[in-house]
Amino acid sequence: MFRNGLLLRMFSQQRSILRRFYCVTGREIQPADGTPSSYFGLLKSATDAKEVLEFLPTISRTKQDRHVYTLPALKTLFELQKNSKSTLRSDQILKHPRFAELCQNVRFESRTFLMNDITECLKILTYLGVHTNSEIITVLLQLIRHQINDVTLDHIVFLSFILKKLDRTPLVEALQIALPMLLQIQIGYKLDHENVQQLVDLLEFVSQHKVNDRTVMNIVSALTLHGTNLSPEQATNALKALASFHNFLPQYGKLLQNVFAVLERDLDELPFKMLDYVLKRVLEKNLEHYPMFYHEPFLKRCAQYAVDHDIGLLNALYLLKKLNKISFLHIPLLDYIAAHAGKLSIVPTSGIITIVAGFSNANYRPPGWETIKEEIARNSTITTGSIPWIRYNLELLSLDIFNPQLLAHWLNPQALEANMARNVLVDYLQLTELGQTLRLLYGGQYQGAYPAKHYVEKSVMLMLQNNDHPLLKPLEFAFGGEEYVSTQVVTEQGHVLDHVIAFDADGNPVKQCVPSVEGAGIRLEDVRQQANKL
Repeated sequence: MFRNGLLLRMFSQQRSILRRFYCVTGREIQPADGTPSSYFGLLKSATDAKEVLEFLPTISRTKQDRHVYTLPALKTLFELQKNSKSTLRSDQILKHPRFAELCQNVRFESRTFLMNDITECLKILTYLGVHTNSEIITVLLQLIRHQINDVTLDHIVFLSFILKKLDRTPLVEALQIALPMLLQIQIGYKLDHENVQQLVDLLEFVSQHKVNDRTVMNIVSALTLHGTNLSPEQATNALKALASFHNFLPQYGKLLQNVFAVLERDLDELPFKMLDYVLKRVLEKNLEHYPMFYHEPFLKRCAQYAVDHDIGLLNALYLLKKLNKISFLHIPLLDYIAAHAGKLSIVPTSGIITIVAGFSNANYRPPGWETIKEEIARNSTITTGSIPWIRYNLELLSLDIFNPQLLAHWLNPQALEANMARNVLVDYLQLTELGQTLRLLYGGQYQGAYPAKHYVEKSVMLMLQNNDHPLLKPLEFAFGGEEYVSTQVVTEQGHVLDHVIAFDADGNPVKQCVPSVEGAGIRLEDVRQQANKL
């Protein structure tokens, strides 16, 4: 039924080189008198892991009724720990002498376990923190290897999740290699096309593992046929999976649109943390030049979620920070943040930067702006070296928030030289823009240092490297020829103008006879000398 020759050869090459030892050691404690059946009753009413362990029956290896309590005891420990209903921490459970005995009993019984039992035990022991090299974990992994034909598609997904939590060993790595291969073999005849949850789980699995395109398309096609009949959680997980594909094929597009439609419809049912994470994944994918992940209705719903659910200032700023990365504007979200402006003193540095960027991107002044502006200005002095300081100062100025102390700090020649040492090209362009803004708009107020000339010259050089001028030929045709249009004209402040056309006093275009200097363009001042009117 299952072509396992390759898998068996792979496993046969893997030899057990691990030292075997019990998962815990310790002095044995004799339990109170009791039979397995009475102990099983105790498990149903247990309220503490201590009860489960200290009243564990002592049964010889040959006893046939050990199965009555081994798995139930382990499952009870898991439930108590998961629900924080135990006075013992997980590490204290592992050190308890009776836990070693329970692991031994599970090991003795494990050969009779079905695959569901094996995976359940592996889940519980991993959750409790039992070491990968322990005897009980090794035995369970070996059983999976021997019973590989019994592994279903659901088991594949679950085992992949568990194996990621284990340390890397030859056996763990062998199973991790085997699972995607096993999936490819089973997908054609074991896939349940009506089981939406299984389809979503498998989509997540194949997005993280190397499988062939046919396997992926089987899952994508089956899930696409369900249209928008997904829960918001399923849609979220499907969206995260689709964003994880390194190669996003056009055939996935319809499923992506279905998922966005579900989230647009049912977003209010999601907790904020889940929404925040999936939005992060979507925007990261969009910034990686996958335009199909830009879905404006979904982004609007995410922003509106903050307002409708009153998520608080800090959570709203987490949301705004992500939207700022693609300059997405949502006025109700900005109004919501503005309404909490009185709390800006407790907002971290990154939050202030986010607020400034958000209002600057939108060029928006909400009601009561002067009060909000004062609050922003009061908290605007940020001198942390890791911030995008040039852009931040530009954005402050765009909001008409002039902070001379902050500018003097960042434009101090020594500080500027240190900050520009990383030689990021966009820094030169933004620094020149900052100098231009200060000279032309705040020249009467700003008394501090300006960017040195060599920064401006490098910025000009970078802009002159742009030789893409789609309007050049139409302008030359419209105004009489190439001698009437000057290209890449440079001002004293470091502006680079794509094209300049000079006119005489009568409004007629004037021929240009100004030669360009190689690497420096044409000076605007030279153009002015030849024309009466610009």
